[in-house]
Amino acid sequence: MKLVHPDFGFQMQFGQGNACELVIESPGLFAKYVQELLRQTEGEEGDFVLSEGDKEYPLSKCAELIVNPLAVDINDKKILNKLYHELAEQSVEDEMYLLTQKVTADLQSYFYQLEQRCPYMLESDMEIDMIAVFKALGVKLENYSDNFFENIVQYTKILAELMGKRICIFVNIRSYLDEVQMGQLVEMAVYNELALLFIEKTQDGFSNGIARYIIDKDNCEIYE
Repeated sequence: MKLVHPDFGFQMQFGQGNACELVIESPGLFAKYVQELLRQTEGEEGDFVLSEGDKEYPLSKCAELIVNPLAVDINDKKILNKLYHELAEQSVEDEMYLLTQKVTADLQSYFYQLEQRCPYMLESDMEIDMIAVFKALGVKLENYSDNFFENIVQYTKILAELMGKRICIFVNIRSYLDEVQMGQLVEMAVYNELALLFIEKTQDGFSNGIARYIIDKDNCEIYE
């Protein structure tokens, strides 16, 4: 898989290591390309192209851009919506179908008995929306992380396993993680077949075997 941009004389290749680092030393260019990636991950047009072989992948569906890692939440709205839809699909599959039918019938019976005790005229939908049931029950993912790094790892795994993301893009993540943690994050991504792109302002730290692409302050390109 690779990520390219017409302004760049290089192609960021995500091979066996599954991670690349893009260092952009010019503040103006740094802001330009991060903003462009942000727009594309939100569904707007842009010039970044993510592809594998002859197939292109829309960044809005396959990429996640993390600008503020302190704010990541494994139970944010888009993750919970995806979780509820997946659970709803599983609720009508195989042996779960009969159990779901029983649960919905019991809920309808419960409402009917409650209605008999109420002095008001009531009505309800005969079809019970399982997604609404999950929301009412407050279903969410269990957060087992004890610290910032574990939270990042758990969030990234969810992006790959539940959200189906192909690439996760971190902005200035080296400001938060040490070299050992960077290596562990890359190992996790390899295991989950998730590509990682680290966009940094400076060349701090070792590359950890990560392919590094540099655009210096004079707009010269260097590959490591």
